[in-house]
Amino acid sequence: MGFKTKVRTYLIRFDEGHEFHGAEARLRGMSLGEYLEATGQDGGDGDTGASAAITRFLEHLVSWNLETEDGQPIPTTKESVDLVDHDLVLALNNAWIDQLLGVHKADPLPESSPSGEPSPVASIPMEALSPSLAS
Repeated sequence: MGFKTKVRTYLIRFDEGHEFHGAEARLRGMSLGEYLEATGQDGGDGDTGASAAITRFLEHLVSWNLETEDGQPIPTTKESVDLVDHDLVLALNNAWIDQLLGVHKADPLPESSPSGEPSPVASIPMEALSPSLAS
């Protein structure tokens, strides 16, 4: 008997205090082929720009709890999503991508992290390079 595999489903939620706290969405994960295509690791251009990323988001959107101002559920169709706040859709998409990549906001860098500061190693002056390397 073999192992039956399936693509994972992710629940996207925002922490209390977040601008979109209360909004939830369920999205299917990506197969390896989709991931390689989205990131450009298949030799293509990947998902360049917000339009490609949102299209992929919509293709994987299973459900959400969004409603109109008068309490009507908003379907997950392209036409309905076009009416949803731009920032909310981008926040959901970015949270989904973070989950796919394994980014954990609960695990921040330690206080001792240099936060991208310049290297303490001194730069090598150009005149120190051999003449053949300097040209």
